[in-house]
Amino acid sequence: MSRKNGDRRFRLKYAVLGDGMTEQFYLKHLKDVKGYNYATRPSLFNNIEISQARDIIDELLRGGTDGIVYLTDYDTIVNQHRKAEFDELKNRYQDIPQVLICETMPSIEFWFLLHYQYTTQSFQNATEALNALKKYMPSFEKRKVWLAKSQWVNELCADNKMDTAVENAMESTMSNCSL
Repeated sequence: MSRKNGDRRFRLKYAVLGDGMTEQFYLKHLKDVKGYNYATRPSLFNNIEISQARDIIDELLRGGTDGIVYLTDYDTIVNQHRKAEFDELKNRYQDIPQVLICETMPSIEFWFLLHYQYTTQSFQNATEALNALKKYMPSFEKRKVWLAKSQWVNELCADNKMDTAVENAMESTMSNCSL
């Protein structure tokens, strides 16, 4: 028996890019832990340059990807004196709704911290954010052998911590907006 016309559902294609090893392992484990359906790029778990991110985004757009998110640590951009190059990347995609560029300030560890506490504290660098996170995740390490294990992402997702992080991020964003 054939199916009725109009019943076919199309699957949207999403891709998420992480420019560092921590981001890439987080995205890989998050996909498994939460059952999300997206491709992670690059798949080599290496840091990528802004020019590489641009090339990957362009390739994904040409391939018909419906949504692309690029995660990067802003403190790395500033420390490597690549702000102009990063601004150029943001400007390149600002009018392309399929592309969302997310810079974490100072680093993704701030996002992890929001799973445990609400804060508007301004961290000067990734080390400060990491030290604050270690109050809640004392064993957290940025070494490949540790990040490769999914337990830390399981911990971040347990007990509705992901929902807490989203709420804390929204509240933090709203408190930083000036009217």
